[in-house]
Amino acid sequence: MVVLRMVTACTTILVFSLVTTTAARAVTWTRGIDVSSYQHAGRSINWQLVSRSGIRFAAIKVSEGTYYTSPYYAGDARAAAAAGLSVLPYVFANPRSAPGAATARFGVAAARYARTGLPIEVDLEDDPYAASHCYGLSARRMIAWIAAFTAQATALTGKAPIIYTTAEWWRQCTKDTALFRNDPLWLASYDTAAPGVPPPWQRWTFWQYADDAVVPGVGRTDVDFYQATPALPTLRRR
Repeated sequence: MVVLRMVTACTTILVFSLVTTTAARAVTWTRGIDVSSYQHAGRSINWQLVSRSGIRFAAIKVSEGTYYTSPYYAGDARAAAAAGLSVLPYVFANPRSAPGAATARFGVAAARYARTGLPIEVDLEDDPYAASHCYGLSARRMIAWIAAFTAQATALTGKAPIIYTTAEWWRQCTKDTALFRNDPLWLASYDTAAPGVPPPWQRWTFWQYADDAVVPGVGRTDVDFYQATPALPTLRRR
C-alpha cells in the first residue's frame, strides 16, 4: 500500500507537471477551432461571440472529394473574417472517390480562393464510409495521391497546403514518408500534454487537442492551437 501510494503520488505530480507545462506554453500559442456542417445542426454560429471567447482562427470545411460543397462555407468564412478571425478552408479527402489533383481543384474552386488567403488544408484521416483506414490504397498509391493534391493546390494558390492527420494514420497509410516535410502539419492528438509529431516533421504548426470542447457561439466543436513555424510563420493574409 505504501508503494502504491508513492507511485500514485508520483503519477499525480507528473500529470500535474505536464498539464502545467502545456498551459504555460499555450500562453504563446494561438487558439482556434475547426467547423463543418455538424456545428450548424439546428443553429447558426455566432462568430462575434466566438471571437470574444478568445478564438483567433477557424478552419472551415469547404468540400469533400469532388462530390460535396458545404452550403455553410461562404457565409461562415465571411462572418468569421468580419469578426476578426483568420480563416482557412479545408477539404476532406476521399482518395477512394477521386484523384488528388481533381480533389484539390474542386476544393480551391469551391472556396473561391484568393491568392492572398491562408493555405488550404487537406484532411487525411480514416475512411468514414468503409472499414478501411487508408481508403483501400497502398502506401505507394496514397503517397502519389497526396503528392498530386499538394502539387495542384500549390500551383493554384501559390502556397503549400496544410496536411491534417494523426500520427497513426500517417504511419499506417504513408509509412512515414519524408516527401511532405515542407507542408505545414495540422496534428490531431488528444489526451496528451505533448503530442508525438510523426516523421518527417519536427514540429506541429497546428494541434487539434480536443474534439468535443464547448466554445461560446458555436457549442461543441474541435479546438486547436497554432504556433508559428517556418512552414507557416504567420496567420496574417499575404
